Amino acid sequence: MHVLFITLVGPVLFFLLTWVVATAYRLYFPEQPVAFDRDPVVLREQRLRKEKSVPVGVREIREDQRRSQYLGKSSPDYRYAWGSSDGFPDTWRENVWLRRN
Repeated sequence: MHVLFITLVGPVLFFLLTWVVATAYRLYFPEQPVAFDRDPVVLREQRLRKEKSVPVGVREIREDQRRSQYLGKSSPDYRYAWGSSDGFPDTWRENVWLRRN
């Protein structure tokens, strides 16, 4: 009976203790932000401007998609019962502004 209890409870307590220690460590020693000129995205853009070869991975592709989504494109067309629009109706924006916290 004791062996079964230790076999079941031991790993759970180990993972909980590991989680508590990792959380406490991250609270007391938070990550330092990376300087802007040392950010991987900025370094990649600088290398692209100099026409040097740049390794491309999933992270870079996702970052390019996010950047093109926010910089290059306007808001999508919305189709409402009374017509289409290229953004939210002004009445909706006014309503949200009035109900802000």
